[in-house]
Amino acid sequence: MRESLFDDLYRQYQPELLGFLSRQLGCRELAADLCHEVYLRLFNAPRKSEPDNPRAYLFRIARNLLIDQRRRQAPELIAIETLEPMLACPRACPETAICDQQCAHRLGETLSRLPERLRRALVWHRLEGLTQREIGERLGVSERMAGRYIAQAVTRCQAELDAMEPA
Repeated sequence: MRESLFDDLYRQYQPELLGFLSRQLGCRELAADLCHEVYLRLFNAPRKSEPDNPRAYLFRIARNLLIDQRRRQAPELIAIETLEPMLACPRACPETAICDQQCAHRLGETLSRLPERLRRALVWHRLEGLTQREIGERLGVSERMAGRYIAQAVTRCQAELDAMEPA
């Protein structure tokens, strides 16, 4: 049971944790080593139950390892300025999240106003990964015309996003 929980946590958080450690250290190899150390400490920790917030628990272990790493590199006192980047939340700030939501909503509205052929061509191309030839066959037009539909749809979506930018 404990091993399956460990495997799930590793699969779920390892890429994010590795990215965090890479940004903090500036060295992907050292970050990979510390990431493995995080999971070793998690695996060897005496736990009777799953942590309430596994992500926070893993990042706390990572931050502690970063502090240890920096202490080993420079045994003199560590200035608080060097620790400040580690105190920042790795998630986006609320303003960025709201802006992203607004952009997604605006794009959804723009897509709903596009002519059917343009909308389908864009969705098939960007979301389903179809080629222009496949889109042309589905719509009963040439490959070149399918490319034009995609370009027109992208241009209109980009214009909507540009209109959202403050001047």
